[in-house]
Amino acid sequence: MSAIILTRVRFNREYPMKKIIRNEVELARAIKERRKELEITQKDLARVCDLSHNGISRIEVADSDIKLSTLLKMGKFLGFKVVLEMDE
Repeated sequence: MSAIILTRVRFNREYPMKKIIRNEVELARAIKERRKELEITQKDLARVCDLSHNGISRIEVADSDIKLSTLLKMGKFLGFKVVLEMDE
């Protein structure tokens, strides 16, 4: 089974350096936690990602699929990178 791994760009002792994401709910939770950790509003994140405030809200509750390009923009702004790990 393959998984997406979010890796923190900068180390923070309170949060793991790597977080394995196996479904939409885990991805939504990780994005929301990171945004709140950095004290970034949904509106600010929406502006960077070219989405509406409602679009960010829907992503954070796993009510909307996220495009890879949007996830990469979020990663750049929130300080994480996306790694795809394949099972052998």
